[in-house]
Amino acid sequence: MMLLDEHNMAVQSDEFYSEAAFQKDRIQSPVQPEARTFGIPPIIWGSMAASYLLFFGGLILGTGHDGRALFMIAISILYTLMYFGTAYALNSLGRGRLRQKSQWVNGRFDTHTGWMSFGSVYGQMLVVPIMFAFFGIAIAIIRLIVM
Repeated sequence: MMLLDEHNMAVQSDEFYSEAAFQKDRIQSPVQPEARTFGIPPIIWGSMAASYLLFFGGLILGTGHDGRALFMIAISILYTLMYFGTAYALNSLGRGRLRQKSQWVNGRFDTHTGWMSFGSVYGQMLVVPIMFAFFGIAIAIIRLIVM
């Protein structure tokens, strides 16, 4: 119950509020160590890198005759290398010093919202890179047909 007083806008009476009731509502969760591997297995990293290689390879084959296009592709490749390089550098920090418990248990991945199968994780993480790879291959095929 909220009571008004002349110094404060409102004060709370102890009639309906107690520290014990507040503590009971808190959910205690175990402290989790920092996960430096991002929980991603090497096969997914490799598939992602291969998808980007196919994407950039298709773009180079499709537009490689133009110097300005090659320049833009080179800049995009540098940004992609920076993306993977940053992830690799962060993954390498403290390696050997920290022992991480794997999030993969019996072929399933433990997430905040529940368990996911390997296929689900693989599909969710790689749908965009694989579509990029298809796009790059399509550009190269279109270029070869038009020539």
